[in-house]
Amino acid sequence: MIEVSMRCFAVALLLTAALPAFGADRWLRLTTSNFELYSEGDEKASRDTILYFEQVRGFFIKAAPVRFPAEFPVRIIVFRNQEAFSRYSVNAIEVAYYAAGEKRDYIVMSDVSPESYAIAVHEYMHLIVRRSGLHIPVWLNEGLADVYSSLRPVKGGVAVGDLIPGRMKPLLGGEWLSFDSLTSADTHSSVYKESERVGMFYAESWALTHMLFLSPEYRDNFGKFVMALHRGKSSAEACQIAYERSPDAVFKDLQKYMAGKKLYGRIFETTLGKPEAQPVTATLSELDSRLMLADLLAATGKLDRARAEYQQLEQLAPGLPGVDQSLGYFALTAKDFPLAREYFEKAFAAGETDAQMCLRLAILEREAGAPAGKIIPALERAIHSRPDYADALIQLGLMKVRLRDFVGAIDVMMGIGNVTPEQAAPLFSGLAYAYLQTGDLVNARANVELARKWIRNTQESAGVEKLAAFIDARGSGPLAPHAGEKLVTVEGTLQTIDCTVTPHRLHLLSGERSLSFLLPDPKAVEFTQPGGGSVQLNCGVQQPRRLAVVYGTGSVEDKFAAGVVRGIEFLP
Repeated sequence: MIEVSMRCFAVALLLTAALPAFGADRWLRLTTSNFELYSEGDEKASRDTILYFEQVRGFFIKAAPVRFPAEFPVRIIVFRNQEAFSRYSVNAIEVAYYAAGEKRDYIVMSDVSPESYAIAVHEYMHLIVRRSGLHIPVWLNEGLADVYSSLRPVKGGVAVGDLIPGRMKPLLGGEWLSFDSLTSADTHSSVYKESERVGMFYAESWALTHMLFLSPEYRDNFGKFVMALHRGKSSAEACQIAYERSPDAVFKDLQKYMAGKKLYGRIFETTLGKPEAQPVTATLSELDSRLMLADLLAATGKLDRARAEYQQLEQLAPGLPGVDQSLGYFALTAKDFPLAREYFEKAFAAGETDAQMCLRLAILEREAGAPAGKIIPALERAIHSRPDYADALIQLGLMKVRLRDFVGAIDVMMGIGNVTPEQAAPLFSGLAYAYLQTGDLVNARANVELARKWIRNTQESAGVEKLAAFIDARGSGPLAPHAGEKLVTVEGTLQTIDCTVTPHRLHLLSGERSLSFLLPDPKAVEFTQPGGGSVQLNCGVQQPRRLAVVYGTGSVEDKFAAGVVRGIEFLP
């Protein structure tokens, strides 16, 4: 007994000795419904910070200029000082930043003082823009974040648009960037990156956004301007579309606006209300702290450091909850999908309930050709953890379509609440197809029209138009389905296709039974064969071939026919 105890004590000493110095400080974890805050700072200040984020989130739900989708908790990491923060910063001049990781969205700050709250709002606005699915240039993203960072409670609501002295200073004493240089800059451009010009870039971005969003001459068409950018137009083109003004004219207006004695603001008739619940606080273990920081390294692209840390954690604590999940996400970053699937499967088998990981696993299983029995449990666990998880609900609905449970698919997908632009076309296309297969042509056509409104690219457009044409073909003529049509599948050997009668008939030998089916226009029939390719049916006696025929019952009364052919699968 003594020998065993000494071995355990020796292992504990080795684990402790292996911990690096940067993980030795005490980290607190504070959680609310919408945020998880990791802090090296004072507990009270950390509590005030997470509650402030809850207030800001409540304001943005009502007042954000872009659609605010449902989300998972944001991970906020607050270091004890700038020196500690600098080891995880993206560049040398920042004091806070937003990062979108595979696993979580991050807002990272150098301290929890109230003076940093404006910076926190700035970074949170970046998160909202990204989650909204809105595609806008860097200058507008930074400008909106700055404009909203000035929010403050006033009588009757919350004011936005106060002057920011740090942005005014470069504008008053420096050489301005041209309109083209400003609006074409991105995170990889020299203008944006050069330290001597980055101050002017931020200042002009704030100024131009302030004028377009808040000034009387421009604010009414600001939404039109943003949507033109979202659809891929340049800033110059968007000026013409929204304001019927050239970039030069807008730029001259901007210089006059900033030289004037009056800046406009806006008061939103809402409040920074009190959070409904207090955060739950816990102290992190050394290993959990290391895992949290390793995840941050991965999210910010410091992959070599993250890889080394994950490897140590995997060796030191193979049973630590979350390690396999984090390794799976890290494998996704490297696009090693088989390895990601392997780690996620281990985490899932150990009981991991993280909804995002469960969805990722389901998608990886599907893409690897796994049976539905492996995919659906992961989706169901994701939805059990997060009942309003639209992505998981859409995937479950599409899986039910694949399994030909069309009523179940409709039930799942119709229960989805808020839908993002990225989700809309796949969701409404799935509903249109499911309704078609139940014979409900009215809802099939209505949903394909909704899908058309949310098309984002040529691939989606081609898919939606193909589905629309299929719905039109099936809904035409005397063999169109009736609402509530039941689909049945039978396998057998193709015998003949009789084209001497109208409608044409397909004859199938199934076991000892000879079955006859009404055959509509081939455009109204789904054909499936191994390996894909085109299909051609000729009239008359057929070469014996195994088929699975999907047919509808109840849409046409014909005592000599089992039903109407809706699909034909050529079996190997």
